[in-house]
Amino acid sequence: MEETKQRWGLDPSGKWYWMPDVGGYRVYQVKSVLAARQTPYQKLEIMDIEGWGRCLFLDGDIQSAEMDEFIYHELLVHPGMLAHPAPRRVLICGTGEGKVVREVLRYSSVSQVVAVDIDREVVELCQEYLGRTPLDDPRVELVFTDVARFLQDYQGEPFDVAIVDVTDDVVGPASTVHNLGFYQLLDRALASPGVVAVQGTSAFSGLRSAGFDHLYRLLCQVFSPVFPYAEYVPSFEDLWGFFVCLKGLPDLGPRGKLPAGLKYYDAETHRRVFSLSKLLRNKLGIE
Repeated sequence: MEETKQRWGLDPSGKWYWMPDVGGYRVYQVKSVLAARQTPYQKLEIMDIEGWGRCLFLDGDIQSAEMDEFIYHELLVHPGMLAHPAPRRVLICGTGEGKVVREVLRYSSVSQVVAVDIDREVVELCQEYLGRTPLDDPRVELVFTDVARFLQDYQGEPFDVAIVDVTDDVVGPASTVHNLGFYQLLDRALASPGVVAVQGTSAFSGLRSAGFDHLYRLLCQVFSPVFPYAEYVPSFEDLWGFFVCLKGLPDLGPRGKLPAGLKYYDAETHRRVFSLSKLLRNKLGIE
């Protein structure tokens, strides 16, 4: 294996992909490169990776793998959707591959989904190479802009549920999201009762990310109650954090029926992922 001279990316042979990690690198065996594009906002690479299938990388970090994307997306979407008594209008902050849209549309009560993403090229290339998701459903409206700017200008009907699925970098395209002002704007656009689900980055490492404990404290300044949870995502090789934030609701319920056809999330999984270890509870300041 040749030593890479880049901070991240394909090595000169084109057979290995180097991704920085805490204390070193992860190295992936590349079967083929399906797409590589420098968009106005980030470097996108979609590759067929040995053992993981088709994978999305943004600025050198893995975002999704064909073999286990359903773990992440089901856990991000369903606890929050089930906490709401009748989710009708849903805002998705970060359209990406469209997998969150796929999960939201499992609920028959949903009449409108507004999916906002700053990077049109990422959304279009993901549809081309990672499998079509129902972005062309008549209930779905696609908006291509900075979601913070969208919320700042928004004067429409409030949303019942908002799902924040942006990248976890603090200096890239998602830098306008990981701050108090963004969540105050989101609260303003949220109905009561309302629910916000947030991808919470690595539950252990704040390196190159917004930080699980930082996000928890930030969210608690805007919403109450806030429920943190975490699960190991194999392709991330990490314990990944999530949050459900409530407005005008006392607890997670559930207040609806779990959709059919899920591969990972169910009532037993729900109980387990919301039972955080002592280490994480201490980190978050939860007794």
